[in-house]
Amino acid sequence: MTMKITRLLLPLALTLASLPLFAAATPTAEQILSSVDRTRNGWTSFVVDVKINNIKNGKTVDQDAYQVFIKGTDRTLVKFMSPEDRGKTLLMLDQAMWLYLPTASRPIRVTPLQRLSGNASNGDIAQTNLAANYTARVAGEEKLTGGDSWMLELKAKRKSATYQVVRLWVDKKDLTPIKAEFRLQSGKPIKRVEYLEYDTFGAQKMIRRQVMYDLLRNEQKTVVEYANYQRRELADKLFNQNSLR
Repeated sequence: MTMKITRLLLPLALTLASLPLFAAATPTAEQILSSVDRTRNGWTSFVVDVKINNIKNGKTVDQDAYQVFIKGTDRTLVKFMSPEDRGKTLLMLDQAMWLYLPTASRPIRVTPLQRLSGNASNGDIAQTNLAANYTARVAGEEKLTGGDSWMLELKAKRKSATYQVVRLWVDKKDLTPIKAEFRLQSGKPIKRVEYLEYDTFGAQKMIRRQVMYDLLRNEQKTVVEYANYQRRELADKLFNQNSLR
């Protein structure tokens, strides 16, 4: 009986061995974008320190420091921590942004695209959730220095998004961003960002360092460093306009 079963199973085993292995399912554009967002927003409520170094001709020309409070996809408070800017805050609520100055009685309405420091705009620091602001499609695959990548094309869902068109290259291995090109509605590139370092904070892989290049002026590069990620439940009153006044 045993020999008979063996004779029956052997052809089946040989047939299965000759079949190609099934590849892992290709992630959708939405799944890739969600993974990218987790490297920038590991939790629904957290705090992170941000340092910006502006470098020209290989030398640092100025530095700025911020403490960023993020709750959900639509609330961000940026506190200016550099001595010369103490007392300034930037508030994002949904699609609107205001700059609060200690010398002004009323907040100043600003846009995400306005410069915060060097090549970094207000939206680069405050408007960090891509899935909330863009629709995505996989536009192709590309081999980069760091390995094979998916290339996503992102289009803004609303006019308040920092950039209207984005091309984003994402590592196939762990779905972390490698680089991005930010474009005008016409498709003209205006900024390039390279995501260079990651670190693990509370078992969550998060961006540690990125470099921004202005493709229009090409005067300097801006290095943005993230540190001291803290998962924290932030009170709603922290983002209240009246309390900031």
